[in-house]
Amino acid sequence: MRLTDPIVREGPQVSLHHVAFDSFGVMSMCTRIETPELIVTIDPGVSLQSAAFPLPEPQRRELLSRHEQAVADSCARSQAIAISHYHLDHFDPRRRPELYAGKTLFAKALDRLPPKQLALATRFFKAIDGLPSEIVWADSRRFKFGKTELGFSAPVWHGRHDAEPGTVIMTDVRRGRERVLVTSDVIGPTETGTADLICAADCRDLVIDGYATSLIGRFASDVELIKSIINLCRILAHKTVRTVCLDHHAARDYRYPAFLRLAYDKARQLKKRLGTAAELAGKTSLVLEGYQNYGPTRWHKWRHLDLDTCRRTLEAAIAAGTLDPAWLTSLDRWVA
Repeated sequence: MRLTDPIVREGPQVSLHHVAFDSFGVMSMCTRIETPELIVTIDPGVSLQSAAFPLPEPQRRELLSRHEQAVADSCARSQAIAISHYHLDHFDPRRRPELYAGKTLFAKALDRLPPKQLALATRFFKAIDGLPSEIVWADSRRFKFGKTELGFSAPVWHGRHDAEPGTVIMTDVRRGRERVLVTSDVIGPTETGTADLICAADCRDLVIDGYATSLIGRFASDVELIKSIINLCRILAHKTVRTVCLDHHAARDYRYPAFLRLAYDKARQLKKRLGTAAELAGKTSLVLEGYQNYGPTRWHKWRHLDLDTCRRTLEAAIAAGTLDPAWLTSLDRWVA
């Protein structure tokens, strides 16, 4: 499959661009990856941050407008677009169908989608009918463009096993030894199988959706957060990993540095780079800047998540019969 003539570039042959992310002040995980043969934008969606995000609404709306344009610009310069699943912060089903005009669209297959996603996806594909040059159902498939390889995982859970949001597909781009993986919404990851796939990809650079700590007590739990930290530390220890961008759901909560301190400590210990998209660019995540400037919105008291607290929480879940005891061993192996 050929898209356009090769792009001539010096230096690294795979470049990663963070287009729109929660640490930039919008709900998004839009990423662009460029090689000499291919430019692909992954998950070209962007949504308004909720009132829990500590910025005034006019500022949140201005950020939305700015990053909608950034996503449109990224799509315009791309030959291909990939959609990992059908949530509004990952694709645009209503506005700007022209984003997809003339592009090769790699999309998650529609079978076994949750009803709400299926309804959104059905409307979306009707709206863009005839616009993409080709629509490819991407699950578990790999494609070659000269020396560049574009791959998609089998569906993995959007969070824990059997989670209501269903599954997503992860995207990787490889050229020689340079490899980048974008997980989409794996929420941590919390699932060992998902962490297995991430490690098996043998990538240097990872873009991972961190755990949704803002939902603890509603759709998330302390145990699942700790499982995600164990998996994240295991991923950081993988021999090929160099940089991990941990963003999206994690960067909606101004408490994330306290909750994820063990992972940040492990990255420093291993001499790996870990941070939100903003932090990796040398900036402060906007959720922290907003908290510093405007104060708290929902959470007024919290504390760092330390190793002893993790151990006690896992032990309680094991005693209650809701957790495999192997997680304690994993905590000691990968985090301690």
